[in-house]
Amino acid sequence: MNRRNFLESTGLSLVAASPLARGAMDCYVQRPTGAQLFTVREALKADPDLALENLAASGVRDVELYGLTGAPELFGLRPAMLRRMLDRHNLTMTCTHVSADALDIPALAENAHALGIETVVLALAPGFMQSGPQGMRVEGPQNKAAMNELAGLLDRLGVMLRREGLQFAYHNHHVEFFEVDGEIPYNYIMWNTDPQTVRCELDIGWLALAGVDYLAVLDTFGNRTVACHLKDFDGKRPVDMGDVATVASHLVAPGQGVVNFAAVLERMDYYNIRHGFLEIDQPTDAFADLRNGVNHLQRLRPC
Repeated sequence: MNRRNFLESTGLSLVAASPLARGAMDCYVQRPTGAQLFTVREALKADPDLALENLAASGVRDVELYGLTGAPELFGLRPAMLRRMLDRHNLTMTCTHVSADALDIPALAENAHALGIETVVLALAPGFMQSGPQGMRVEGPQNKAAMNELAGLLDRLGVMLRREGLQFAYHNHHVEFFEVDGEIPYNYIMWNTDPQTVRCELDIGWLALAGVDYLAVLDTFGNRTVACHLKDFDGKRPVDMGDVATVASHLVAPGQGVVNFAAVLERMDYYNIRHGFLEIDQPTDAFADLRNGVNHLQRLRPC
């Protein structure tokens, strides 16, 4: 699909008028506050029930899983048991991150349905994580051929998951926004995939870290977006864009960096983006960081 057809089929514009220019809303949509469970991964390994109890106490109501496969257990629990635990703590699990490696789609779908998951999100494109002399690094597509290959993979995964009654989305990092062969890889990939089967999960922190206008990206892809990752970018120190650990240390809880979350929330409301998941990749105190992030977002809501 070329750029023109993409824009026509989704009703998007690269220079969409800002919702602010259309008149501010009186009140933000009261969507459940969400969290990506990767933030509390250590607590989940130690005691899943206590971890979920503490999540609920921090104000979280909607959670996104990570690492779903067709395996019979998650955190030592069968999916039905984990679902009961979620229900007991008044938590919903609507989305999950997955890896592209050796996906058993039917088995994965069975687990997803048992947990109440609606959307499967590819967390990181295959080949983007590279091991080198200086440790793990993130590298985006190196040429247009690689972009086309990734677009083809996303289309295939989207079709397979749709047949299983699941929605599919792609989660961005920073590397998809560095120009390659005259193209911004993320835009090129989205323009060359089917918007009906490949949706977006926009990570605001990674967008801010990449130095792009995250509000403009929301205006471009908002109608195609099913969820946002609500993380902040501190922006105070030089960033080695390739080193995983260094980059992740710059991504913090909402309210601790430079992101204008009032404008982000407004756009999420305007484009009816249902899910917003807080995520802190390297938390100092995971539950305290989540509480601070939840409180910051709630203070931005006028009612």
